[in-house]
Amino acid sequence: MDYVAIRERSVRRLAHWQLSDPGVLPLHCDADFEWMRGSYDVAARCHAIAAALALQHGAPPARIRRALHDNDLERWLADTEQRYLRHLERDVTMNAEEHHRTAVDISWREEALWALLWSIELVDDLPPDELCDRGPFYERLAPDMDPAKGRTDVALRSLPEIAAMLDFYYCLHWYARKAQYHGQRWDAPIAPGAVLERRRALEWLFQDVPWEDVDLGA
Repeated sequence: MDYVAIRERSVRRLAHWQLSDPGVLPLHCDADFEWMRGSYDVAARCHAIAAALALQHGAPPARIRRALHDNDLERWLADTEQRYLRHLERDVTMNAEEHHRTAVDISWREEALWALLWSIELVDDLPPDELCDRGPFYERLAPDMDPAKGRTDVALRSLPEIAAMLDFYYCLHWYARKAQYHGQRWDAPIAPGAVLERRRALEWLFQDVPWEDVDLGA
């Protein structure tokens, strides 16, 4: 792939929000894309995120546990999601601060789910100044919000297309962190939390590690 051309495209998109060329940010290279997940893994992780979001919205833990078990999805939960479920099942105890923090973190995973659905062509685009749909968009993958009815005909977008979107969110995340660490204003109408979760989802496609161990460094 032409990584210079990919970055040039990212820079043109950044300019729309008055963000300049992040010239110090390294380009991607072939080694970043040597390994890639398949569409089955992506769909399974989507189902797991949807289960965690359902818990966060008050779904009965027993029903969610049963759906995860019956569809072999428990292993696709991130560690904090699994702990959140076990807390709701009264198997482990979170204090009020941990419970609140975990619930907030899980709520932002709507944006990760949106990005993963984009990667399997169930979402058209990922404009950074628009949050995910407010409707039940998970039904695009699982009719009636039921993972047992999940589509099996999904396929990943082309590698160049995903690599270009990843580079764009890599640049956006760099700007968001720069603003945070240096006390600078973030004037762009873009939610940093959405940028983080979308980048994590796209990076996860190319890293053979658990969700929460995805490398989000520069």
